[in-house]
Amino acid sequence: MNERTNNQEHENDDVVVIEERDKRTYVYIAIAGVLGLALGGLIGSTLTANKWESTYHSLEEQYQTLASEKKQMVVQVEEKVAKVDDEVAEKLQQAIQQQQEEHQTALAKLQQQVEELEKVNLSLEEQVSTQKTQLEETSKVNSKLNRQADMQATMFERSRELFQQELKVKQELEALEKERDSLEPTLVKLKEQCDIYLQGTSWDATSDSCDKQDEANSRLSQVNQMIRVHQMDLKQMQALSEELGL
Repeated sequence: MNERTNNQEHENDDVVVIEERDKRTYVYIAIAGVLGLALGGLIGSTLTANKWESTYHSLEEQYQTLASEKKQMVVQVEEKVAKVDDEVAEKLQQAIQQQQEEHQTALAKLQQQVEELEKVNLSLEEQVSTQKTQLEETSKVNSKLNRQADMQATMFERSRELFQQELKVKQELEALEKERDSLEPTLVKLKEQCDIYLQGTSWDATSDSCDKQDEANSRLSQVNQMIRVHQMDLKQMQALSEELGL
């Protein structure tokens, strides 16, 4: 029983020693880990610093390269812009000149058309003036023809009236001449009867023989006067007919 107890104590001592060793090992391991981390951090920092410096120099070189390229690009762009500006200005100038030439050509055509229209207008004005003159002459001729027509109508009417009047005068003159021709022998007989009545040599003569003779003389005188008047009227009518061209 004592041996068992001693064994148990001995085992307990071994356990304690092992535990103590384990605790130290952990401490050493922890210290080694810390040192390793520190050393690794230092090494990593150094490497990182070197890498960063290298990267920085690389980036610096790239930046300088990019800056140089940028400057060159700016110069090239400015040159291209200037060149483009010159080309644009030249093209613009060409376009303006071409447009001016086109406008000048169009203006020349318009000027030619205006001149042609002026010629046509002048010709039309001359035609209008000629037609106006012809119209005035035609109007004068028409007025003259109208006057002639009116005169002819008047002459025709007067001629018709003149012919009618002349026919009437001729008919009356013919009747008067017949009456005169019949009165002259009657007047001779009445004179003989009046003379016989006044002499009283015959009882056949009536008392009114002298009155009838006076009446016959008076009527014959009127007829002769009317015959002369009608003859004068006929002469005037004939003269008027000749004047009218009838």
